[in-house]
Amino acid sequence: MSALPRITVITVCRDRLPALRRTVASVLSQAYPALEYWIVDGASRDGTPAYLDELKASGVRTLSEPDQGIADAMNKGVRLASGEWIAHLHADDEYLPGALAAVARHAAAGDADVLCGWIVKRERTGEVVYHCDPSRLPAEMTVNHAATFVRREAFERHGGFDVAYPNAMDYELFLRLHAAGARFRVVPEPLARMAYGGQSERSTWRTQRECRDIRRRHSSSPWHRSQAFYLLLVARLEARQWLQRAGLGALVAWYRRNFATLKKS
Repeated sequence: MSALPRITVITVCRDRLPALRRTVASVLSQAYPALEYWIVDGASRDGTPAYLDELKASGVRTLSEPDQGIADAMNKGVRLASGEWIAHLHADDEYLPGALAAVARHAAAGDADVLCGWIVKRERTGEVVYHCDPSRLPAEMTVNHAATFVRREAFERHGGFDVAYPNAMDYELFLRLHAAGARFRVVPEPLARMAYGGQSERSTWRTQRECRDIRRRHSSSPWHRSQAFYLLLVARLEARQWLQRAGLGALVAWYRRNFATLKKS
């Protein structure tokens, strides 16, 4: 037990009690001995504070107070964390069985600042496995934040989430770490199940504008910083969502098998 790295998992939430219950169950079911679990609640009014009181008997640590948005709440969690590795699993996302044990195995290699795994993503037409490829971060978000674990030293050295990007704060952090030479290691298996319809998906245009600005800030190539590339990404996302709404999910699956830059299955 003493050899296991201490992992801090942080769940931020606000008025998402049913979703929060699913997330908490998935974390506690990991039965990982060296787990620190923080829930950072934005002063919910849906019964969440009472539920948080119940969780204290399970060793879950909680904070409930107003915040300035998701990035601010995530940063609060980082400041509270004592683990060697820090992860963020939002309400309505879930860890898959054995996820933390898999992270510990890969952490033992000692050659990474960021461990990133695959996710199972709920979409309109069913579940899709998203692989990850940190080498492509200068082009787009190719790391799945729900399955990503960052060393505490990386946060201390490079800072936390930038509140200037309310939708793409995770992309900004990962690209900043990549640009600074942080060592990424892929955990080649699904670690988490991610819900459909998060904030970034509800506002595609805003999210992609933030991503464009982030690429410009962190010196991606001229093409990846361009307005044309931004419009291409928006068009691709909008087309996928339209095809799925129209019942043409099989066409989306065919495109992904044959042309997607990031493997999905």
